[in-house]
Amino acid sequence: MVERVYGLGGTSVGDYWLGDCLGHGSCTAVYRASTGAAQCALKLVDGRLSDDGALSERLGRERTILDAIGHGGILPINDAIRFQGITAVAMPLKPAASLRDLLARGPLDDELAWSILNQVAESLDLAHRRGLVYRVLKPANILIDEQGHAYLAEFGVTGQRIGQLALATPEFQMAAPQYLAPEQVEGRPLDYRADIYAFGVLAFELATDTPLHGTAAPADVVRATLHHPGPSAHARNPRLPMEVDAVFARALAKDPARRHRSVWELMEQLVDPPPVEPSRLALQSPPAAPAGAPLQPLADLDVSNVEGLQAGVLDTYLSACVRHARDVAGQRWPQVVELAKLERYGAADPPQDGESVPEVLMLSRIAAAVDAVCGAEAERCLSDWGALVAAGWLRSIQEKPPWIAGPPTGRLVDMLSVWVEALDRVRGDELHAWKQVNKQLFRVVHMQNMTALGRRRDTEGCHFWKGAYEAALEWAGLGGDWLVAEVECGCVTGTYDCVFTLVRSNR
Repeated sequence: MVERVYGLGGTSVGDYWLGDCLGHGSCTAVYRASTGAAQCALKLVDGRLSDDGALSERLGRERTILDAIGHGGILPINDAIRFQGITAVAMPLKPAASLRDLLARGPLDDELAWSILNQVAESLDLAHRRGLVYRVLKPANILIDEQGHAYLAEFGVTGQRIGQLALATPEFQMAAPQYLAPEQVEGRPLDYRADIYAFGVLAFELATDTPLHGTAAPADVVRATLHHPGPSAHARNPRLPMEVDAVFARALAKDPARRHRSVWELMEQLVDPPPVEPSRLALQSPPAAPAGAPLQPLADLDVSNVEGLQAGVLDTYLSACVRHARDVAGQRWPQVVELAKLERYGAADPPQDGESVPEVLMLSRIAAAVDAVCGAEAERCLSDWGALVAAGWLRSIQEKPPWIAGPPTGRLVDMLSVWVEALDRVRGDELHAWKQVNKQLFRVVHMQNMTALGRRRDTEGCHFWKGAYEAALEWAGLGGDWLVAEVECGCVTGTYDCVFTLVRSNR
């Protein structure tokens, strides 16, 4: 097995001829390489990080998903091979400076730093939604071109043992070890929450213009990651509000279950830090039901703590929801009908007389039934359901107003005004509100969310409304300009009030 990966310029690895070395660590090196007439960046990972071929196998699988995503902010994996104990990963050779290089020149101005965080958040969130984990988020792997566009490089190119080597091997030198989450240090299985940790470190360092653990040696940094709380961002930069320390403490929690549920939730809290609520920091995702397990009857919806519940909903809207749920469920519709107790609407839509009917809880039952029946596809089905309902409902109530025009921020203000008014008409009460936090972030509140009522969950469940907002943005000609995230789920808190953010995309 070949372990040394530095000093191989002028030799070949598989079909790749190695030119000059662009950078290296103890176990990795990146070369300018060529295969035939094509040039690329080739990262070599020696056997100490992945001695069983698992890294190249995983990257081969993830390459297909990255190709399907096709997001411009994520540099693709062109090839991943195993050669004499070395894992070699080919990537595009991007003519751009790394964020590490930019930071070496001095602190970034606030606008550029925030733009980079927004772009990285968008790319990470997209990857997380497809089940991928970046694993190597750090300034050296974020490339910034002359127009300020940010790109994630070396997606997933690291082995399981990197943290253990940094902890146990004194001669092992690793740049930016503070970006390793505790579970990476310990070599435990990872999910997207390791990226939440690394993104929290990135945001901390950009906000304070200081490294998280100063100039400590790599082994000391990873020990601090495991055993010591993070420093105060407010103490490092008094311009930051004191409340932001609680936001960073959550992002950098030792236990992944205590971290933010998404990078967008973390971003929103950095803009508007909430009061510290420790009870919400220990939320954990529920264990997945065993494959093939029989569906259990849905419990009655618990709405006892919702005071003054307005149980009415326009029958025309209810009919649209039932019709499109049937479209999305397809052959699984009979199961949805059975679980949601919708027998009377199994084959026929509810009447459409323009009246308010006491059936709003039916929408929550449909959402719970789709969750149960569709399994791993539930998130997509719920999102598709919301998109179909929103698109059809907006077209039915009115054509897009001519005054929804102009710059994206102004158009979003106009769209939200129409959207919230339409939702209030559905309920017959003012149960929806929106607020502009700044030019790049809006917040929308659904009080007594129609698809959340009575649904107690440990993880967010309002994929219906994410799909609905995306369809509403398309209706207003804003598709791709704004990103939608849920930051407080009423199914989790038990309030049944849900909060969504719309964040300006920097593409």
